[in-house]
Amino acid sequence: MTVNEMISSLPTRDLLKWRSVVGILWYLLSLCDCYNLDVERPLVFHGPNGSFFGYSVLLHQHAEDTWLLVGAPQAESSFYPNIKNPGAVYNCSVWSSQCEQLPVGGVRQCGKHCLAENDNQWLGVSLSRQPSKGHVLACGHRWKNIYYSSKDNQNKLPHGVCFRFSPDLKHANHIIPCYKDHQRKFGEGYGSCQAGISNFFTEDLMVMGAPGTSYWTGSVLVYNTSSDISAAYVDDDSEVLYGSYLGYAVSAGHFLDPQSTEIVGGAPQHEQTGKAYVFMVEGNTLKIVAQTKGKKLGSYYGASVCAVDLNSDGLSDLLVGAPMFSSVREEGRVHVYINQGEAKLQEADFELVGSDSYAARFGETIVNLGDIDDDGFPDVAIGAPQEDDLRGAIYIYNGRRSGIARSFSQRITGSLLDSSFGMFGQSVSGGVDIDSNNYPDVAVGAFLSDSAVVFRTRPVVKVDAVMMLPESLNRSIAQCSENGLPAVCVNVKVCFRVGGKQIPGNIELKYNITADVHHKDGFPSRFYFSGNGTSNVTSGRVKAKHDRITCATHQAFMKKDIRDIFTPIHFEVKYELGQHSVLHRDSGALPSLKPILQQKDEQANVVKNQTVFARYCALQNCSTNLHVSAHLVLPQSYKNMPYFALGNGKSIMLNTTLLNTGDDAFLPKLYLRFPSNLHFIRVLEEDKYISCEIAEENKVAVGLDCNVGNLYIAPFSKMNITFLLDVMQNSVTGNLSINISATSESFEDLDLQHDNVAVLTLPLRSAVDLNVYGFVSPTSFLIGEEESVPVDCYPEKFNYTYKVMNMGPSKALDARVKISLPLMLVPYKYQLIRITDLQTTLGYCFQRNNTVQIIDDCDVPKAFFIEEVVFYFSPKTKRTMFCGAEDMTCRMVECHFGDLEVGKEVTITMEVELNPRVLQMSPGRHDVMVIQGIIDLISPAMDANTILLQEDVFDSVFLEALYSNKPVMAVQIFLIATSLIVGLIILALLVLMLWKCGFFERKLKEEKFDRDSWDYVPKKESVS
Repeated sequence: MTVNEMISSLPTRDLLKWRSVVGILWYLLSLCDCYNLDVERPLVFHGPNGSFFGYSVLLHQHAEDTWLLVGAPQAESSFYPNIKNPGAVYNCSVWSSQCEQLPVGGVRQCGKHCLAENDNQWLGVSLSRQPSKGHVLACGHRWKNIYYSSKDNQNKLPHGVCFRFSPDLKHANHIIPCYKDHQRKFGEGYGSCQAGISNFFTEDLMVMGAPGTSYWTGSVLVYNTSSDISAAYVDDDSEVLYGSYLGYAVSAGHFLDPQSTEIVGGAPQHEQTGKAYVFMVEGNTLKIVAQTKGKKLGSYYGASVCAVDLNSDGLSDLLVGAPMFSSVREEGRVHVYINQGEAKLQEADFELVGSDSYAARFGETIVNLGDIDDDGFPDVAIGAPQEDDLRGAIYIYNGRRSGIARSFSQRITGSLLDSSFGMFGQSVSGGVDIDSNNYPDVAVGAFLSDSAVVFRTRPVVKVDAVMMLPESLNRSIAQCSENGLPAVCVNVKVCFRVGGKQIPGNIELKYNITADVHHKDGFPSRFYFSGNGTSNVTSGRVKAKHDRITCATHQAFMKKDIRDIFTPIHFEVKYELGQHSVLHRDSGALPSLKPILQQKDEQANVVKNQTVFARYCALQNCSTNLHVSAHLVLPQSYKNMPYFALGNGKSIMLNTTLLNTGDDAFLPKLYLRFPSNLHFIRVLEEDKYISCEIAEENKVAVGLDCNVGNLYIAPFSKMNITFLLDVMQNSVTGNLSINISATSESFEDLDLQHDNVAVLTLPLRSAVDLNVYGFVSPTSFLIGEEESVPVDCYPEKFNYTYKVMNMGPSKALDARVKISLPLMLVPYKYQLIRITDLQTTLGYCFQRNNTVQIIDDCDVPKAFFIEEVVFYFSPKTKRTMFCGAEDMTCRMVECHFGDLEVGKEVTITMEVELNPRVLQMSPGRHDVMVIQGIIDLISPAMDANTILLQEDVFDSVFLEALYSNKPVMAVQIFLIATSLIVGLIILALLVLMLWKCGFFERKLKEEKFDRDSWDYVPKKESVS
């Protein structure tokens, strides 16, 4: 009958009660992660109110008797009524739950210069037990020597006191390890050592912490019970700083050698981060052999220490608590150190965190419980007494061959036992078997509610399970019959062997077998169990005997028309304890506890195995042999090197070839991995049985997962697949890696997998085509004309205009240009031009400072007269004034545009004034002076990730200065004077020539005749 059937069969009134019980049980289960500490029948003990009963607990055993010793440091003494709150140690019977005080607490004689004050000594602040002989050590760290305070009015000296009990707890001797004659000053030496705030008892050594020694530097005190020699740590080298509280917690173990014993002391205030020290005993001193350090301020690292051989290698490992470690507030941590030999402690790569609860102070207490789960490795309990609003909790961590389990195996909260419990887990004790079931039990104190609890340990059943399957299955041979018909089946044989201490003779095990556990999605299970319909699950029970092998066989039948004959057939068995009887003891004894299955490192209580279908294969183990090859088809190339230009708007073709040269490859897959700035568009070959899904990590696409082929790729088959990809607009230049790998569900030999992967590089480049051009208005001007009255040194005005355009396909990153204009007429230093206005439609422009000294003066030297004459009569010439790359004789203008988008045009305008007198300086002037202005591209420049489609991007703007044909006045006067003189000379030469020819010697008659002959008008005609 199921739980639901049971509930439905109850009357309404009982139903309400049942539901209440179920609710309570469910709540309790949520408070306890159950393993093998029994929480259903705890032994609870209570002490006087306000006595702090439970501040320390200790399980104790002597002969046939077992007790729980409980420290109550604020209790009144039943034996010393005149002492105020000395504290007490209670002896509690585990059979009757009755507690009584031990007759101890008063110190009468303590030394020559000693006077005892037993009030408020906090007896029971710490308890420990000698492992084999059974002596018990109980301390009160606030016991005071008032000898000098009563005589000299000095401070009381809180030495602290410890009492050593005999194994039967009937006799006790006090020890005051810090007392010395004539010691009178508080703080100095051992005057205020407060010995016994922590203690630890080994076979021969009593270890006591003394954190108040030497102004709270602290110390660890050791007394050898065999040799009667005392030892202490003396900080001569100032290794431990003042105020470190060394001895706040102590422990002992085998760190250097399995036969040696070393001491551990915690110093939680060292440099505010805390330290833990490992000491070796040399005579009467302790020498540091190892130390560990806390990592966070205020974590109180070292407030608890525990030496325990977690991995059972004979050497003690170390656990150090930091209960005030805070992520939010005081969640607490425990650090794990594994002993590598000779006290070389290697910190584990993890920390124990419990539930990581707010203000839990996890790690306040760490105790070695012994091996409570019978796996051969010691286990530990860690207290978190302030968890759950001071109710408290403890956590059980199991030792492992590797050290310690990262996760706790059991969590027990104080509220599980009583809602009024407070500070549950402040103290823990283990290592003693109180109910004689050969498992150590555990005691926990809850001093804020004056309580203590004993949890008994349940026996652990160790199960070795195995499942046997045939090596392979021939699906063509029917080896079984079902309903009288032949059928193909698998015989599944499961075998169990149980063991453990104190377990019943017969253990019932329940198990479930699941066939074809890992069948592929979209494919039904290939096997089922007879009598269970088509279900692939069956169950069974066996009665297993101690250290005997018990087996059961089940037949799993193969379904018809299965398609997947390539992948292995996985079977899984899960088992648990069934019903079994528990031996009942005598009425006076504690009731027996039900056994529980042992937890293991790996997946608990699960056995797996597999078989395969028999196949006839070419390669060993029917190995497939996949080959992947791929190449990119890119739309651009530069100097025969393909690349992809950002922003070109085109797609990328990824051609992939998958070849199988081995046996059948079942359910082959292609995995593409590429950066997130690549975008998958589609697969071109839609008819080749390929389907792809976007692969994501943290909600970011990182590639494709593609199913290829129709179930499988046959031997020597090849598939060509083309993927269409695109590049995100916001991508940056560089080389992108594309990884293509192939797998299948079929086996592939490791030596054949080297060519299952292809890696391609996609070169993303910025391809830029920048055009620049310019013009000037006006394009020419005259020089050399006489000015009546000069008004301006720079009378000539010009407007320069430059255009910069990005033709694409990529954005021009950090676009910059440089404009150069001649600043002087070399070799003269006089300034030729000046820029009066500079504007740009994008970004900004500025003029570079010139390093060459120039002269800005209107008084420009004029050419000499002879130079003017020579220039006037010289042939016509032309001179071009230009600028070099970094020409200091030129005016440089630089413009920064930032990132220039594709199609964007920038206009730069300059107003320039020119001094024409500079161009007339001689020598150097010409009839035509051409002033060449150049605009050059500075950035982007050609580099590994940038390609300039035009290698030389520049333009020139020419401004012509034409020399006037009219000569200067001096030359004009010279020309007139010279012309007159030359004319007179010519006239004189002509007269002289005529005279020489006798022109002036002719007769008058002839002259008259000649004149008459010139008159063409007849003399007889009249003229009116």
